[in-house]
Amino acid sequence: MSGIKINDSKASLSNLKLKLVAKENNMAMYKTDNGNDFSITFEKGKVVYMENDWLQDNKSNKPLFSEFYFGQTTLKDIRSKFSTNGFTYRSKGALTTDTDLIEFNCFEFDSNNNEVLVTITKVPLKEHITKDNISSKLKLDAIIIADKAYLDKTWGNEKAYDQNYRKIKF
Repeated sequence: MSGIKINDSKASLSNLKLKLVAKENNMAMYKTDNGNDFSITFEKGKVVYMENDWLQDNKSNKPLFSEFYFGQTTLKDIRSKFSTNGFTYRSKGALTTDTDLIEFNCFEFDSNNNEVLVTITKVPLKEHITKDNISSKLKLDAIIIADKAYLDKTWGNEKAYDQNYRKIKF
């Protein structure tokens, strides 16, 4: 995302042309050109996790990665693009807040870099959600690209795979 890849060195961030808004030992957060958040996590001096969060402004709905659009692209669209529902970490199943239902769908890249794409979709609870329409109601809210081993360590090894699971090409 934004020219940074999983396993790049921490020094590669010097190439970013984004405004740095927060920094800790193992994490840096930037403001993207369209006003959204972009955070990068490091482990042992290498990039292991990148997250691009939509701040709910329809004028800023283009993420740093993919042809998807925040607030528009549905889980149904994502499934159609990849021909699979991917997998979920058992610890990151559906999450319900006071206002929204949130889903995490993971897709391994068909590459040698051990990367996982995580699409985070959400739908307001006030929507009329049924088993038949939920994938059309859940809309993209954030995108993560992370090292699979890092996610396994952070979110756990237990996963549930779609029966049509396969790695994705991008």
